[in-house]
Amino acid sequence: MVLDQQAPPSGMPPELPASATVISGDVTDRQRVLDALSLKPLSAVIHLAGLVTMGCERNPDLAMRVNLGGTANLLEAARQVGVSTFVFASTISVYGPNVQQPMVEWITPAEPLTWYGQSKIMAEQLGLYYQRRWGLDFRAARLAAIVGPSRIAGSGSATMYTSLILENAALGKAYAIDVDPRAGTPVLYARDAARALLALATAPAAPRRIYHFSTGLVTVDELMRIARSRVPDAQLSFNTDPQLGPVSVISRDWDLSIEAAQQDLGWRPAFTVESMADDLMAIAREQHR
Repeated sequence: MVLDQQAPPSGMPPELPASATVISGDVTDRQRVLDALSLKPLSAVIHLAGLVTMGCERNPDLAMRVNLGGTANLLEAARQVGVSTFVFASTISVYGPNVQQPMVEWITPAEPLTWYGQSKIMAEQLGLYYQRRWGLDFRAARLAAIVGPSRIAGSGSATMYTSLILENAALGKAYAIDVDPRAGTPVLYARDAARALLALATAPAAPRRIYHFSTGLVTVDELMRIARSRVPDAQLSFNTDPQLGPVSVISRDWDLSIEAAQQDLGWRPAFTVESMADDLMAIAREQHR
């Protein structure tokens, strides 16, 4: 079952199975959320809805209503209908700059410098409260920047460049990169992300509650090198957004430990940065044939 504001786009793989129930709704509508979760027995909720970086910066009030309030609605609905496991898609943006490396869950301080990161750490804490008070099996995935074909971030993402450098090169389109030329971040390929969320939702136990997931660390320079090694005449340039620029360098040198996910969940990335790039570019070409 899928609850979303809009139906999944048709013709874009992977298609949902025919048996999937798609419900139109908004996570800020508490009654709609409760009605949706009451339709059929569910073994787990995987909560992906949210505003991302620049949408949160432009409208912090909406960020709190969606990222924190929406999470509160889903947690309470899950508690009321008896869903046993709740998986929350969090973010490595809960961390701030100048942290010791490597970065380890429960050791590295979570001190975000963006409304996005702040709203996510508050939602994590609310989930842990539901676990302590009512026994809801809350599990959070601190996801690195998602990389994948046909990404859309209506509210504005600080890491769209990690996908668009590769996708636009594959399609022969010019792309003006909107972040600082020194930008970099840990990334998580969409296929690895799907496996991570499934592992977290189905593991018999997740004793550490909060887990990092990452395919690897990339910089703008490395992505441009990879793109041009596959498409020598790739048209890549810079047009740095003054708001995105400072945010985009915060995570440039982050060494994100994924040992907890390996040990507790048996998860490790199936892709390297290089094989991720090849797969994304092949999918982009296939989708636009």
